[in-house]
Amino acid sequence: MSTADDQGQTDGPPGTPPGDGAPAEQPGYGPRQEDEVSLLDILLVLARHKTLIVRTVLVFTLLGVTYALLASEEYTSEARVVREAQQEGGGLSGGLPGGIGGGALSGLGISLGGAASGLTPQAFPDVLQSREVRLAVVRDTFRFPGAERPMTYVDYINRPPSVLGTVLNYTIKLPWTLKKELSSAISGPPAPAGTMEMGAPTIPSEEEDEALKSITDKISASVDEETGLMTISVTAGGPQLASDLAKSFLDHFATRVREIRTEKVRERLSFVEGRFEEAEQELEMAEESLAQFLERNQNPTTASLQFRRDRLRRQVSFKEQLYSELQSQLTQTRLDLQRRQPVVTVVEEPVPPTERSSPRRTFIVLLSLVIGSVFGVAGAFLRTFVDTANQDSEAHDKLEEIRSAVIPAQWQSTPREGSGVGVGESSEG
Repeated sequence: MSTADDQGQTDGPPGTPPGDGAPAEQPGYGPRQEDEVSLLDILLVLARHKTLIVRTVLVFTLLGVTYALLASEEYTSEARVVREAQQEGGGLSGGLPGGIGGGALSGLGISLGGAASGLTPQAFPDVLQSREVRLAVVRDTFRFPGAERPMTYVDYINRPPSVLGTVLNYTIKLPWTLKKELSSAISGPPAPAGTMEMGAPTIPSEEEDEALKSITDKISASVDEETGLMTISVTAGGPQLASDLAKSFLDHFATRVREIRTEKVRERLSFVEGRFEEAEQELEMAEESLAQFLERNQNPTTASLQFRRDRLRRQVSFKEQLYSELQSQLTQTRLDLQRRQPVVTVVEEPVPPTERSSPRRTFIVLLSLVIGSVFGVAGAFLRTFVDTANQDSEAHDKLEEIRSAVIPAQWQSTPREGSGVGVGESSEG
């Protein structure tokens, strides 16, 4: 019976554990539980490698404290502007002189008012950071912290570096220095500064180009979609400098917006002024010709003299009508130019900030502490994994293969067995 019972207990598919199929128990360990890591195992790993974790945390914290203390202080000054709603026609929507209604020309695609046009608030950040605005700002004069005298932003950026700056450029900042030199060698000499021809954009010089790149990172703008309010933020190395830069950006931004909005009107005004001057000169010449004719011929009796007098009078009358019409158009265009001036209202003027915006020393130290803790714990588990893998022959072979594939052969240490064999051979000899 015992034999049959033993055979009955062993019946079943191959690989089925004896009995009812439950996993076998190991002596002293209880039931087998694979791929389970208990909290005690984690705490044990942390306890065994507490020195590694503490050292890693101290190193990262020391680096964070060093950076927080040595980083240059920066201040951010903010200003807020808003563009008020404005009608393009500015009062012409009711009609034109002479009884011509404003809707009479709407079918021809000519808008005389009643709808807002021009720059939208969404385009303000692009205008603020345009090359024209930035170039005008870097050419302004400011008082920089540590500078003996006021200077332009271009002169400040391109001033000779100090001894410490030179050492940093050829040590820590060496990759950036080489990149700058390589870019200058590839691009070749810069184009000459100035305006090439009428209407062409101004080409910045090499020094101005460096200043443009530097000031781009110091200005930012955002627009509230609901209210159209634009917030301008300028960051600089001093509170007064940040406020001065923000004011300069505001002034040149308003000037640039005015130029964009009134460009067409100014072109029309220039054309009308030119035609008005020509009409004025032609009217003076026609009146002078008529006066000279009447002085020579006070009582013309012949038909040819009368026809010539009438022709001179008609010319004077025509020149007077043209002069009067152009004078009216000139006045209307000037009024239109005044109406089209941008209505950009400064809601909040930039002021020197009382607190620095960076570096946030407490945050940097806490962040370095957290990063050091993460790297320390990760290093502890990695070392535990490597030690466990070295005890397993198969895992050890895999680690050696990975090490040989990642680490170059010339960096790997020479095995000690080779040197031992060499010594044995020499002793035998």
